[in-house]
Amino acid sequence: MASTSNIILSFLMVFSMLMAGCTGEEIAEPEDIVGCMDNQAINYDPDATVEITDTCEYADSDNDGIRDIDEILGCMDSTATNFDSLATDDDGSCLLPWESDYGVNWVQQFPGGDCECADGTEWFFWSRDADPSKVLLYFEGGGACFEDSGCKFQGGTFKTSISSDGPADGSVFNSDFGGVSNLRNPANPFAEWSIVYVPYCTGDIHLGNAVTEYAYAEVNHSGHNNAQAAYNFLTSHYTDASKIFVTGSSAGSFPAPFYGILASNSYPDAEITVFNDGSGGVYTNGTYDIVSNWNLNETMSDFLSEYQDFNFFDSADMVIQTWNHDNFIRFGRYDNTEDNTMKYFNALLGNDVQVTYSSQIFASEQKIEDAGIDVSGYIAPGPDHTILGSDRFYTLEVEGVLFVDWFTAFVNGENIDDVHCTNC
Repeated sequence: MASTSNIILSFLMVFSMLMAGCTGEEIAEPEDIVGCMDNQAINYDPDATVEITDTCEYADSDNDGIRDIDEILGCMDSTATNFDSLATDDDGSCLLPWESDYGVNWVQQFPGGDCECADGTEWFFWSRDADPSKVLLYFEGGGACFEDSGCKFQGGTFKTSISSDGPADGSVFNSDFGGVSNLRNPANPFAEWSIVYVPYCTGDIHLGNAVTEYAYAEVNHSGHNNAQAAYNFLTSHYTDASKIFVTGSSAGSFPAPFYGILASNSYPDAEITVFNDGSGGVYTNGTYDIVSNWNLNETMSDFLSEYQDFNFFDSADMVIQTWNHDNFIRFGRYDNTEDNTMKYFNALLGNDVQVTYSSQIFASEQKIEDAGIDVSGYIAPGPDHTILGSDRFYTLEVEGVLFVDWFTAFVNGENIDDVHCTNC
């Protein structure tokens, strides 16, 4: 009689054979279940074993053609400070910078006629309508041309053409760049003012009217025609202005006082202010006949019956002549004691390089004050050049006084103290 253990062993062997299919019977393969196997899809099938292309369906809640799972939330306004270029769906988080109530609305003006650049290309200017009672007239800088080596169209010392980008995009007067051009900065004292912006490309500090043959080029010194066209637009467009602020940077600083004279004639009841930016230490000594090269005897008569000889003048003379014409005009100026750009032009003019630029700035300011003229001055240390078109306009501090605060007070007609660096 078989032992109990043998019986159990036999039973297990038979059972194993049956379970392994050794009895000859076939066991059916499980059927494939076709469906979406992506658990992010709206038709996800957890039982699916086979996925065919395009089986899955995805939600597009806003019907913008981008699946919800691919949407990137963020700020989609390119003018915002937190703009996200990768965002596909605006989440309302945009932080828009402050902007003047009048907006950033530059308009390109084409006067035609005799207006042109030094190389004969078209000249135009820009305007911006805001408060019609307050107008800023700004003259752009860009070097000067008065002798052979500097009067080249390539490699010279002046701009020979202007960009169509203008103040709206790509120039010193870019509305997001800095200085008085930034119409999205609430600290800008001109944010609500109308503006006439005069580009520069003639090498004659906006005052010439001559075609002059130099060794390397024939230069159209037509700055006077250009500037007059812009000024005529101002007087015809802003007829009831009660405040006119005339300024410019570098080469554009020189015509500002003379257009202050025209403004006082055109607007006898208005408050006229003139501000020179970055020209305080420049002077001429007769080395070059600038008067003849630019035909200044003709053009200056449009401002004054008697005027200082530009072959022998300094920055103080412009202010003194203007004040003598109308002693109600207000004056201010900004300079850097080691302005490298103006030091270069002083050397080019044949001036004594042993005379420090800073001493010329202070001497010029003293000359104005000795003439009995009240001039507000802000003198900063260092080699920088000009301030009105720079982001330093909002950040520069000298002797504990922020330039933007000082300048705003000046624009508003407040009595302010001079700011002169002590460790220059």
